[in-house]
Amino acid sequence: MPIEKELWVDIIKEQPIQEGDFLNESEDLSALVDNNTLHLAEAGVEPEVFIDNDTYPVGIVQREDVPKDILLHTLDTKNTVVRNIEQMQAAYDKMQSVTRGHVNALTRKRRAMAAYNWCPLQNGEFTPVLVTTGEAVNGRRRLTFDDLDLLEAKFKAMEVDMTQLCLVLTTEHEADLKSENRKLYKEYMRDGKIGNFKVFSYPHLPLFDTTTGKKQAFGSAKGENSAMASIAWIRTEVMRATGTVDVFHREKDPEARGDILGYQQRFSALPLRNKYIGAIYSGK
Repeated sequence: MPIEKELWVDIIKEQPIQEGDFLNESEDLSALVDNNTLHLAEAGVEPEVFIDNDTYPVGIVQREDVPKDILLHTLDTKNTVVRNIEQMQAAYDKMQSVTRGHVNALTRKRRAMAAYNWCPLQNGEFTPVLVTTGEAVNGRRRLTFDDLDLLEAKFKAMEVDMTQLCLVLTTEHEADLKSENRKLYKEYMRDGKIGNFKVFSYPHLPLFDTTTGKKQAFGSAKGENSAMASIAWIRTEVMRATGTVDVFHREKDPEARGDILGYQQRFSALPLRNKYIGAIYSGK
């Protein structure tokens, strides 16, 4: 089947974020993308509030916003060849199947990028990073409901909108909570929430170095002192944005004896102010 560029680009564009995907729990700024760049500004400090003021004139201060230009990341899929003989012998449209594979690969990479970037580098005043305190099993401490209560309290102390609080559990942390009290976990999850957290689960979350308490580099291998972290954030404090999508193709390649194609998509998912994001990783 010949490669029809517009058709294959549309297949990528028509893939919405699925319901129940934690990527939905963010501000979609795609409409603000210009030439694959987001032009934003971080709001300056809030005004001082006077109680029973009797001093006039009331002071005037100008708010200084900080401009931020964000160039979207470039995601490239590795090229795939669909050989002519395979197309002729296949009982299905192999080119379309290959395209779906590229769609899935891009979706997985977008999720992994968001999970990593919405996680703080280390513990801070507006970026709480906690360590689990549960029973030690197989070289790590389990996550407990008390641990989540403490993480929730950290967000409350920052005076954020708790109705916007989201949490993505590692698969191990999810299992920890079920092990602690399966009945309680099921009761919580009837509406998809634990306390104020809207809860999701994802197997590819960031790693922390347990000796330094810092997040490891994106895509780094798990080592002896590594621990995967569950992540939390305020929905209105993180963003995602999609830019251009393009397909690169070569039909009837004489060396490959088939059609070759690959995709390029511009995308970013970041915290808006590097505030009000948190994590909890397994202690040793």
